[in-house]
Amino acid sequence: MSIKQVNNLLNKRSKNILINKIDVAYREIENLEYQYTVMKSILNCFNDDTLKKILKVTKQAKKLEILEEKNNVAMGQQK
Repeated sequence: MSIKQVNNLLNKRSKNILINKIDVAYREIENLEYQYTVMKSILNCFNDDTLKKILKVTKQAKKLEILEEKNNVAMGQQK
């Protein structure tokens, strides 16, 4: 592995750590207006096409979550 590859890997790890810290801090905000302000400032960094992709994935994640809940209920009823 080259020095460049090692640096790239370390940068990705550092970025993931930072993302996780932001995620934890965001989830700890109880005031919905403050949550909105933080989310808006984050999402303003993306262009419209990327925002549309993020929205699509978010909706897919919600559908998956609902499907998993239904499956868990169905599995619980079979026991």
